[in-house]
Amino acid sequence: MRHTVAYVVSRFPLLTETFVLNEILALRAQGWSVELFAMRHERQTVAHAPARQLESSVRYASPHLALAADLRLVSKHPRVFADLVRTTVAGNVSSLRFLARTLLILPCAVAWAEQMRMLRVGHVHAHFGSYPAFVALIAAQLQGIGFSFTVHAHDLFADNVMLAEKVHRASFVVTISEFNRSRLAELVCPDDLQRVRVIHCGVDTKLFEFAPRHAIGNRHVVLSVAALREYKGLDNLIEACRLLRMSTPGESFVCQIVGEGPRRAALEQQIRASGLQGYVRLLGALAQDRVRELLAHADTFVLPSVVARTRYMDGIPVALMEAMASGVPVIASRLSGIPELVRDGETGLLVPPDRADAIHDAILRRWREPAQSAARAERARVLVEREFDLQENTGQLAELFVKHLAQPSVSDAHELDPRAAFGSA
Repeated sequence: MRHTVAYVVSRFPLLTETFVLNEILALRAQGWSVELFAMRHERQTVAHAPARQLESSVRYASPHLALAADLRLVSKHPRVFADLVRTTVAGNVSSLRFLARTLLILPCAVAWAEQMRMLRVGHVHAHFGSYPAFVALIAAQLQGIGFSFTVHAHDLFADNVMLAEKVHRASFVVTISEFNRSRLAELVCPDDLQRVRVIHCGVDTKLFEFAPRHAIGNRHVVLSVAALREYKGLDNLIEACRLLRMSTPGESFVCQIVGEGPRRAALEQQIRASGLQGYVRLLGALAQDRVRELLAHADTFVLPSVVARTRYMDGIPVALMEAMASGVPVIASRLSGIPELVRDGETGLLVPPDRADAIHDAILRRWREPAQSAARAERARVLVEREFDLQENTGQLAELFVKHLAQPSVSDAHELDPRAAFGSA
């Protein structure tokens, strides 16, 4: 039995995808050999230190290697290559955007299949059910091994082209919330749904020291950690800060927003127009250690997620888990799988999406009820330790890898004969 697992992602390293990085590191700590394949090398000025250490060993997409691998496959097994193209077209014909992109990344999947076979990969796992899962499907199919993938958010709610077929072909599928599993049930048949397992993303609670939170004097520190994108709803948080300034003239507060993204200019304009330059600060992208420092000094954490016009929305953000592990009382939107973590009145406060007035009221409630807020924060830490622990949840995933490593990939009438491509390993 081979114990090397290949991970496929769209981009690496990404500040916003610490869950992938932490999962790989946790698997390696448990003795697994994990090879990481990324379609794009993300050249970020800020990156988490462990990601920098892993970066040099990542196998990135190479047009030259992909072309060479495709030519070898076409010359030796033209029918196999033709079947791959037919599979790609049939699965993505409903979306011209997806069809164009999958045809572009198909050569990459062929090249990576060769590399994975040389590395004696026994199973392929992808994060996100969109393009990474497609690459995992093709690469695993060419080798005659199993593949799986984790469904998070946009890959289910917006970018779900060919998703049902990927679930059907996968050895198993992981989703990060019960909410996601219920949504998948609308897309796949009952037999396929039986192979879908809910495994929450998690955090290493040892990295986050729990401490009760109190305002410093009459000054409150509100913190939010989120990409500056529409589905994070940060414009509602800024509007809530404007309302707070009007309703609490005797109190001082600052709202710190950690993250970067395409809505920075719009948010900066909103801050200026609202006269909140001294109250709301956009801190940009920060590494994990700096975020932990900010969590240690915050007394309120807000994540005002919404459903974007593209149908993008959050899953269960790891930023909330980190805040709850640190002891910061949290406020979040009643959306997607978030209520599985932030249980209203028990481990935090929930507000309707897209309601700045509700965020304002929840922040005031948190400030006016220090004892109740502290009790919720204590229960939040217990919940994170029990259900959102990185080591425990990664262990559940590893058990699935062990179970399926010795099994052939799920087959159907449309599957290729992998031995026709690369032979038996």
